[in-house]
Amino acid sequence: MRRYSAALIGYYGFGNLGDELLLKACIDILESCGINRGRIVVLSNDPENTAREFCVDAVNRWRLSEVLRVFRESERVIFGGGGIFQDRTSVKSCAWYWGIVRLARLMGAEVSALGQSVGPLESGLSRILSGNALRACRVLHVRDDKSLRLSESLGCRNVIRGCDLVMTLKPESQLTPVNRQKMLVNVRPCPELEHYAEILRPNLDDTAVGVAMSPEDETALSVLGLSETVRVNSFREAGELWRTAKSAVGMRLHFGVLSRIFRTPLAVMPYDVKVNEFALQSGVPCIADEWTEPSMPIPIPESANEIYDTFKEIMRSPCH
Repeated sequence: MRRYSAALIGYYGFGNLGDELLLKACIDILESCGINRGRIVVLSNDPENTAREFCVDAVNRWRLSEVLRVFRESERVIFGGGGIFQDRTSVKSCAWYWGIVRLARLMGAEVSALGQSVGPLESGLSRILSGNALRACRVLHVRDDKSLRLSESLGCRNVIRGCDLVMTLKPESQLTPVNRQKMLVNVRPCPELEHYAEILRPNLDDTAVGVAMSPEDETALSVLGLSETVRVNSFREAGELWRTAKSAVGMRLHFGVLSRIFRTPLAVMPYDVKVNEFALQSGVPCIADEWTEPSMPIPIPESANEIYDTFKEIMRSPCH
C-alpha cells in the first residue's frame, strides 16, 4: 500500500483565504470518509505553514523531486477546488497543472478534480492543455453551469455539476449573530478596480470595514479610503467578523461564499465569470455599472453535501 491515500493540489500556501478554505474543506471531507490526516499530503507554496496549520504532511510544490516522490507514494491526486484551469492571468496556469496531471499519471496515481471552475480559456493552447488534463481525471466535479458546458466542449464526459467545496463548511454553533452593525467590503486587484471603487465610494457609510482575504486585497482596499481594514486568515476569524455584519459587498468569490454561509445580505462585483455564476446560484445582485442594495442570499441547499458522496466514491474505488 502506498504511503498516502490522497495528495491534494490547488493554489495552496499563497496566503489567499479562499484557497485555504478550499483546503480545509477537502481535509474535513476526507476525514469524514475515514482518511486520517497522516494519510493526506498537500502540495503547497509554503509547506511549513500548511503542515502546521492543517496537521498534514506538505511538500514544496516547486521542487520536482519532492512532487515526484509524493506522487509515487500516493494512491490518488485530487485537485481540491478553485479556478486553476484558466488563462485570464496567464496560460502558465494551464501548462503547470497539465504538467502535474501528466506527472501524477506517470507515477501511477489516479487523478480527480473536484469543485472546479473551468475557464476562461481564450487561447487554443490553453484549451488543448486543459482539455487533455481534465479528460485524464477519473472524476471531474465542477461548481457552475458555465464550467460544465466548457468542460463538455473540451471532450470531457460524465462531468458532475456541483457547488464550491467551501459551502460544506459549517459555522460553529457558538458564533451567534451579535450587534450586526458593520458593512463588510472587499475588493481585489483587477483592471476594473477603479470603476468599482467609483461606484462604491458614495455608498459606503461610517460602519464600512474593509475585508482583506489576501495581502494584495489590503493594497486594493486602500483606494476606498476606509478607516478600518481587517485581514481575515481563517474560517474561525471569518465567523467572528461576519456575525457582526449587517451587509456585505465584495468581489472575491469566497467573500460571497462566506456571506452565504453566515446568512448576510450580499451584493457582488462580477470581475470574473465565476462570480457571475455564483450570483445566479445564490440569488444576489451584481453591481456592474451602478449601485445595487445587497439582498439575502438563498440558503445553501442540502444538495451541497453531494460532494461527500463524490469523495467517498473516489476513496472507495480501487486505484489502477
